[in-house]
Amino acid sequence: MKSLLSSYVPPLVVAVDEDGHYEIKGNKDVIVGKRKVNGIFFASVIIRKHHVGFYFFPIYTHRENFSHTPEHLMKLLKGKSCFHLKKYDDAVFEAIDQILVKGFGIYKEDDWL
Repeated sequence: MKSLLSSYVPPLVVAVDEDGHYEIKGNKDVIVGKRKVNGIFFASVIIRKHHVGFYFFPIYTHRENFSHTPEHLMKLLKGKSCFHLKKYDDAVFEAIDQILVKGFGIYKEDDWL
């Protein structure tokens, strides 16, 4: 997962790079809602006790753009933006790669990156 996320650096920047936690975000000030944000959160991966958490903010901010996300990936979505990965699955990682590309494009189009 870290290698998938790190392929977006640059233009994204690493916010956290610790054992078991890797996070990337945008590199410019943006207005989200009524708040000014210094580099919008994009995605992170965190190792938990029983799963690996993949947090993907574009699926929260632009839910309508991800309506065609494969069902096998959506079954792993817990809450609004966190996927719980419990085992390695090529199909899941391929779907994650696809939503990363889509999310990056959406944020770029919105001038958030």
